[in-house]
Parts: sequence; structure tokens; C-alpha cells
Amino acid sequence: MTAEKNKIYVYDDVFNSHYTQKFYEFVNNSYFRIGTNDSSCKDYEQRKNFGSVFSREDLKKLGLLDALPKKIKNKFDLSYQTVTRTLVNAITAYGLYHPHDDSGNKDVWSFLYYANMKWDLEWGADTLFLNDDRKSVRQHVQSLPNRVVIFDATIPHLIRPSTMHAPTFRYSINMTFGGNFNPVFEKPHV
Repeated sequence: MTAEKNKIYVYDDVFNSHYTQKFYEFVNNSYFRIGTNDSSCKDYEQRKNFGSVFSREDLKKLGLLDALPKKIKNKFDLSYQTVTRTLVNAITAYGLYHPHDDSGNKDVWSFLYYANMKWDLEWGADTLFLNDDRKSVRQHVQSLPNRVVIFDATIPHLIRPSTMHAPTFRYSINMTFGGNFNPVFEKPHV
């Protein structure tokens, strides 16, 4: 089985209840800081978003790649050897999220896991995948709990802020695979 470039793959109910709770607790207890940025675009470096950066050691402690079904891992060559970056976005109603792609380190695949145990439609914080013009929406993906989205790292996308009604942060684990390893992400933060 192979994956096609320029595609967006959505998988629901990927992990069992034990893992979804484990991942949520791990993320919720992570070291968060202001200024975490999932884009290397200089135009957006003034924004102050909230997130946590994981080292490979943190990622191994999390165990998400170990629990990921082999069918998905093999299709995209997802492993500790091919991961180049792992971070957690903590989305709020006050965040400003810009269009970007994840190919800055010559990454091939981007991986999103929506880590909240509960997230209602009216709380927002969805992901919009954009056309190359970065102005029109190609696909809208709702941030459902236990959903994995894997997509070509060159596809522009952005996070929509959560609504004022959201009772907590909307967490997503974002990993990139297949490019050049970025050593700035190797310092443990958990």
C-alpha cells in the first residue's frame, strides 16, 4: 500500500480508550510555553501561540507511534527514525493562526492527532486545508477526538481558533516525517 502525494487522509477512532486517555493526560501534563510555532515563516514570528515541543525521548514516552496501527505506519513510513519534529498545539479563542505548510525541513508527511477526550462541534478549532493560493479552502477537517489526519507536508493549512464557548484548550499533536531532522526539537520539554 502506498500513499499519494497531495492527498489528505483522515482516520477516525484510531486508538482504544486506554490510549486516548493516556495520550490526553500526557499532553495535558506537558511543558507548555508561549511562542511555540509550527511554521518557519518569518512573517508570522511575532505571533505568540501556546504549545509544547517534544523530543524523540518525549515521543517514545508518549507511545503514540507504538500504538499506531501498522497499516497506517507502513503506508506513510512513520517511525522514530523518520520523524523530524513533534509539537503540541494548544488552541484557544485568542490565538491567531496563519496559513502555512510543514515542508520547511523538506518534510514529506504531516501528522495530526486530535488529543482531547471530548470536543464539541460548536467549540471550533478545526483545521482548514487550503488551495495553493492560500486564500480558498480545499478541505475542512473537524477536530474530532481520536482522529488522525495525515497529509502531504506541502499542502497549505491553518488552524481555526476555538470559540469562546470551548471549556479548555484544543490539543493536537503535530508531527512531521521524512525530511531533515531539526535538532532544535531534540531538547526534552515534558
